[in-house]
Amino acid sequence: MSEQIELYMRQLRLGGLAKTWQTVEYQNNEQYVTDLLLLELHEREVNRINRMVKKAGFRVLKTLDDFVWNPNIELPVGLTQEDMTELTFLDPKENLIFMGAVGTGKTHLATAIALKACQEGREVRFFTAASLANLLLEKNNKGALNGFLGSLKKTELIVIDEVGFVPLHKDAAELLFQVISDCYERKSLIITSNLEFSQWNTVFGDNRLTAALIDRLIHHSHIVIFSGESYRLTQSMRRQKTTRGVHGL
Repeated sequence: MSEQIELYMRQLRLGGLAKTWQTVEYQNNEQYVTDLLLLELHEREVNRINRMVKKAGFRVLKTLDDFVWNPNIELPVGLTQEDMTELTFLDPKENLIFMGAVGTGKTHLATAIALKACQEGREVRFFTAASLANLLLEKNNKGALNGFLGSLKKTELIVIDEVGFVPLHKDAAELLFQVISDCYERKSLIITSNLEFSQWNTVFGDNRLTAALIDRLIHHSHIVIFSGESYRLTQSMRRQKTTRGVHGL
């Protein structure tokens, strides 16, 4: 009988309920039906969030709980940790720009903030600058650029990671400028870069395009500076010291 009930539930697309209905205790009809429906609603919400996280395209999942806020992270006037972790910058369509050396936590924090946005039901997309540039070129060559740009319209937050790691082709730079321009006052961006703005022309190639992009980008942005040594390098050195200490015993 239980198998038949679960079969009916799946046919009615109540997959969450089919897995958990036997855990609900019966007290009265109203309570029992209510608890069953709440279980199904919870399961659907969990599945929806998981789909949004997958769609976002994170390379690795990072959380705010795992992030170490250190004194080398310099916040601008008007921005607090809570503004970032509570996502208050999203509603006014403000941007976050994380600048600093490799390994100082920029990508971790950007990913963690974007993941929390997903978990709160907000549409997010995550790209590296190189992967987005290549994707834009591919869509443009296939005549599918407008469709791709249209798919970003419902997105509330776009993360562009690693601006500055590789120089961009002229056409790719122009297409990336179009994406950033389309976001202006419509959605928020988080951009990470190991280069100061004065060096961005080495990435985008064209001085006028670079100046226009920076001007458009920083108008509603908070620039966060990450200084200090590479976190990954520091952790690696600590592990090596620990290993040597153990072997030396």
